[in-house]
Formats: sequence, structure tokens, C-alpha cells
Amino acid sequence: MHPLPAPVASRLAAVLADPVGVPLPVFNSLLSALAASVDPSHAHLPLHLFRRRLLPLRRPDAFTLSALTSSLPSAADALHALALRLGLLHAEPVLANSLLRLYLRPPVPCPGLARRLFDEMPARTASSYNTLISHSHSPDDVWGLVRRMVADGCAPDRFTVSAVLPACTSARRGRELHCYTARAGMCGEDDFHVSSGLVSMYCRVGHPDSARTVFNRMERRNVVSWTAMVGGYVENGMFEDAVDCFRAMWLIDAIPPNRIALITVLSAIESLSGLAEGKQVHAFAVRMMMHAEVSLNNALIDTYAKCGALHYARRIFDDTSWCKDVISWGAMILGYGIHGMGVEAVALFDQMLSSGVKPDSIIGLGVLSACCRAGLVLKGLNTYSSMVNDHGVHPTEEMCACMVDLLGRSGHVYHALDFVKSMSVEPGPSVWGALLDASVKYGNKEIQDLASGSLLRLEQGKPSNLVAVSNLNASSERWNVVEQVRDTINQGSLKKRTGCSWVNPI
Repeated sequence: MHPLPAPVASRLAAVLADPVGVPLPVFNSLLSALAASVDPSHAHLPLHLFRRRLLPLRRPDAFTLSALTSSLPSAADALHALALRLGLLHAEPVLANSLLRLYLRPPVPCPGLARRLFDEMPARTASSYNTLISHSHSPDDVWGLVRRMVADGCAPDRFTVSAVLPACTSARRGRELHCYTARAGMCGEDDFHVSSGLVSMYCRVGHPDSARTVFNRMERRNVVSWTAMVGGYVENGMFEDAVDCFRAMWLIDAIPPNRIALITVLSAIESLSGLAEGKQVHAFAVRMMMHAEVSLNNALIDTYAKCGALHYARRIFDDTSWCKDVISWGAMILGYGIHGMGVEAVALFDQMLSSGVKPDSIIGLGVLSACCRAGLVLKGLNTYSSMVNDHGVHPTEEMCACMVDLLGRSGHVYHALDFVKSMSVEPGPSVWGALLDASVKYGNKEIQDLASGSLLRLEQGKPSNLVAVSNLNASSERWNVVEQVRDTINQGSLKKRTGCSWVNPI
């Protein structure tokens, strides 16, 4: 047990010596201080003092119960009932707001009870609305609460804006909120959070130029602002701009990037296959003593693998100075799979199992993809069976598509069809597309018709399989089907994405 800070210890001694004589605000401040303690050995003290030293001798007030909410995460019902019995619930909004947060706190939030409490509050404050808005998952619910907040006479503050910005699904909504923040003076010199939120919002709705305008008008910028701009460029596929923005963070504002900024720019670097830039980020991380950061090392492994430098990725993976998680294993396995090194991927997967790491569907997809590229049919079948039956991995559509592709590429088209019929999940476009490719490759007319018919019924968002169905029927001169497929593509405004490749000069 760690000793309490001297001020807290002196208040505790005074309460223990004379619990009646100590003023109630002092008692409340002691409960708040004990609840805020990070030492788990102090966790029992607030409730013990409340039950033994306060409740039998004097009447608590709303601030007393509010202080208890921080130390009793699973006692929302009990505190709510006590507040009602003592007539304190509506005496002070701070208690109702604390109970509202307590009802919404994980691991078992109760949004229904929280909303009922919110609706019964006689006086709601901006904090009440902010709590409910920040825990709302539907944009419609968020905007409904904002409208009700304004109608209730509560002006949205900076916390409201920060909670509402992620719910902006269109540029129009975002501009409305941006105009409000400008009128309310929320974009000043020290308002990093609101301005950074506006940058992220504009990038999310596909307006990186507007985001850059907001960014350039900021009087001061911090690492969060710069990272938001870098991440916005990555989100919009502007990878070179993301790398340039990352460099400017240091050159213009002399702000050293943190772990999140490095991970963000690595996404752009791997998309550009920029091995040299990846090495620079790696060197900076080592120089700044970030070489033990798990998430950063995972991103470096992924970047090196996608830039073709598997030996660098493996060197980071084999470094014993950091603790690998399941994502680390998955990144290395996927790296081997991308380069068609199925034997190495399977060997690493076996090593992961022997080390006690439980696989998930992402790991499974990586191993099966590697087996598919390397033609390891038997090993792929055994791996799939082991993951589903021995490790409890729920097969996803992508994993099943890999299995169909694995069987189809090796000529086992009917086995692939049997697998599709036995799937525990509904076969989707990727599964039928893999089966169609295999049936075309090996000239199986019966399965071609089955797969193409299923694709016509299912495929609505991705045109590549529909184009394959159209070409297949055109080769058989089934022009009525070709016309039907082309109409489906045109009516859905679908376009096949143009492929591209480039070489970075050294």
C-alpha cells in the first residue's frame, strides 16, 4: 500500500478523530481525493468512511453522493435509490450528472436507465447533454440531443462541439458547426481540440482542402493538430501530401511527432512503398526511445513487409526488447503471405501457437492467404480445421473465400463447391467470385452458371465480379444476360477502379 498524500492523510485523521465535528465539505473533499487515488488498496476507503463514519451520524448532501460515484462503478442503482430516498437527486444537478455518467460507464453501461434519468431531470445543464451526446452512437440521436439542448436554453460549449463533430456525416452539417464555433469564439489560440476536430471532420467528409484552410488559420498548432492533418490526407488517399505534412511538423513548428503521428504517417509511407522514408521513421523512433512501443513496432513490421523489406520486418519482430501481441504475429504472417512465402508463414503460425498466443480471424485470413498463394492445399485445410475446431475462431466470409480460392486454384472445383454448401456463414460475393474464377479456369460450365447466377443476385457494391460475369456470358453469346449485367452496373453508378503502378527513383 502506498502512503496517502499528506493533505489527504491529515483530513482522514481529522475525520477518524471527530467525524461529527468535521465540516461536510471537508468530508466530501476527502471522499473525492480517495476516489481519485490510483492505488487499488485505497479503493475500499470511500465506501467504508461513508457507511461507518458519515451515514450513521449525519445526513449526506448531493456532493457526498456525487463523490461516491467515482469509487463505486457498479452501484448506480443503489446510489440512485439512496438519492431519491434522501430527496437529493434534484437538489443539485451535479449529482444527477454524476449518476448519468455512472449509468453509461463500461463494462456494463445502461443507456436506457441513463436516458430515463436524463428525461426526469428538472434542470439539465450543458454537462448533462454533453454526457449523453458523447455516449450516443447514432448521428440522428446526436443531432436530436443538440436541437433539444438549444431548445432547453443550454448553449453548446467546446465539449459539445468536440462530441458532435464525429457525428457530422456531411459537409453541410460540418459547415453549420464550423460557423457556430467561429461565432462563439471557439477557434482561438488555445482551442487545439475544437480546431483539430474540425480538421478531422472535413477530411472525413471528403473535403481535405477545407481542412487545410482551418489548419492554416490556427494561430498555434500542437502535435494533435498536425497528426489530424496527416491522418486526413491518408484517409483521402493523398499520401505524398501526408508525408510532406509530417515533415513540415518538425521543420515549420519544431514539434516532435509522437507515437500516434509516426503510426499515422507510416500508413502513407507503405502506400507509397517508400522504403527510405520508412527507415527514416524507424530511425527517429529509435532515437526518441520509442523502440519498445508495441503499436509502433507493429506498424513498422507492416510497412517494411509491404515495401518488400521482409528482412527488416523480421529483425524488428525478433527483437526481444518489446512484448509482441497477436497483431505483431499477424503483421509478420501477412507479410510472408503477401510475398507468397507460404512455408514461412505457416511455420511462424505454428510458432505462435506453441508460444501460447490465441489466433483470431485476422491471423487465420493471413495464414490461409499465404497457403493459397503458395499452393499449400493440405496445410491450408488443416489450418482452417484447427482454427475453427481447436481454437474457436469463427470463420468469416473472407476466410471462407480464401478456402474456396485455395481449393479452386488446385483444381478441386467440386470440393470448393461442397465447401461453399457447408459454410456456417452466408456465402457472399467474394466466395462466389472465387468459385467463378476456379470454374472458368478449369472449364466447369455447371459451376460457372451457378456462381454467376449467385453473383447477379448478391453483387451490388463491387463491380469487378459483375464484369467477370458479363465477359463470361459474352463469350457464350448470351447477350440478354450481358445486357442485364451491364444495366445493373450502370444503374448502380459502379465503376471498376483503374489499376496503377509506379516506381520510386532512388
